[in-house]
Amino acid sequence: MIGPTPRKTGLLLLAVAALIVPALTRGAADGPRLVGDPSASGQPLADFAARRAALRKAAGNGMVLLIGGPAGEEGKFRPESNLFYLTGVSAPSAALAIVPPDDPLNANAALYLPPTGGAATRFGEAYLSPGPDAVAATGIDPVHRLWDMWDELTPSIRKAPRVYILGPVGEAARYTHAGRTIDRIRAINPDAEILDVGRLIAPMRLRKSAAELDAIRAAGAATIEGMEGAARSIRPGATELAVEGEILAGFRRKGAAREGFPCIVGSGPNATVLHHTSSERAMAAGELVVVDIGAEVRCFSGDVTRTFPVGGKFTPRQRQVYDLVLAVQKAASEAVVPGKTTLGDLNALARRLFRESPLRARADDGTERTMDTFFAHSISHWLGMDVHDVGSMAATLEPGMVLTIEPGLYIPGEGIGIRIEDDFAVTDRGAEKLTPGLPSDAAGIEKLMRSKRTR
Repeated sequence: MIGPTPRKTGLLLLAVAALIVPALTRGAADGPRLVGDPSASGQPLADFAARRAALRKAAGNGMVLLIGGPAGEEGKFRPESNLFYLTGVSAPSAALAIVPPDDPLNANAALYLPPTGGAATRFGEAYLSPGPDAVAATGIDPVHRLWDMWDELTPSIRKAPRVYILGPVGEAARYTHAGRTIDRIRAINPDAEILDVGRLIAPMRLRKSAAELDAIRAAGAATIEGMEGAARSIRPGATELAVEGEILAGFRRKGAAREGFPCIVGSGPNATVLHHTSSERAMAAGELVVVDIGAEVRCFSGDVTRTFPVGGKFTPRQRQVYDLVLAVQKAASEAVVPGKTTLGDLNALARRLFRESPLRARADDGTERTMDTFFAHSISHWLGMDVHDVGSMAATLEPGMVLTIEPGLYIPGEGIGIRIEDDFAVTDRGAEKLTPGLPSDAAGIEKLMRSKRTR
């Protein structure tokens, strides 16, 4: 490597940034925008302000202190989900304080950022920095330097009976970023109760705003682009890693800088491993390949699964099992009734339909079993900024919630692993599929594998 090491570069960044703080130009559509500016989120500042106000109310006479992680020495920075949810800021080491009325801070909230920019950008990104321009960009006042945070907040922490932080808390926090935060708070106020802010934010994040739904749709579109690339690249002799490469290329073409989770490309016996890590295994004709992927756009993830036959055509037995899985997905999506249905209801429905199917398969012990025996996971989970998003699994489905519906059957003795997954938003009318345009029926899958990329 030519030039300073990443660690030395970080020290240089801080030294230079303390002297040179860039101006932030906003407003014009073609104007420069520093990395981390909330306008890149596609969400209005009013949405972030409303979330902070709701959290402030929920915290009562406690304070909230959320400290994000550093950029690290390599890889793309990804903000902590709860901190992004409240600010839209995607900058390393950002911190947010929200305090109750009559607090010594004399403000509802304060944002803390490390200054960056100027000559320091020779070795790294120029992120959003403290000052009046950051106040305008975020709608938070004040925005101060990160290294002033503990001194400024000491009076607030001393007064607070409770402090909500980014978890974990308790014994699980030892040797973690949260543990260091807890140590600093206890040094200032040993009597303060320290709690995970997730208990307050998780219910808020269940319902998505219009802008959040737009981001999830964009993530779904990028995920579909990756899935189509996978379909066209699956053939005898292709490796799982080669297929993964086509998936990632599709993500990037659609503007997804990151993945919501590591790509799952499982062929042959690996199709029955739920969270298989893509390998150098070469595929063979007659096998199945489970492809479970999710692109991330504007910090929101897609999550789509399709199952493909190596060689381009399902065997009669594979087709039987595939059609059953597809029928269960369709029935579950049609069973969503806003204000009534829960994820548990959908899971129970799926298990009943698998159990009532006339199809049978042999378990590991050789006994013939009903198909629900081979349904090894839940049919659904919440989707949002995290692919397995926060929120109670017992919550009743309400408009604005986003979930996956992903039935699957896994029969190791037959080398059959089949999963079909799509993303759905709950509306007043039921479940709206957020990943349309990608075939899920067996004939459509076979046709997609024969198609050529047209864009």
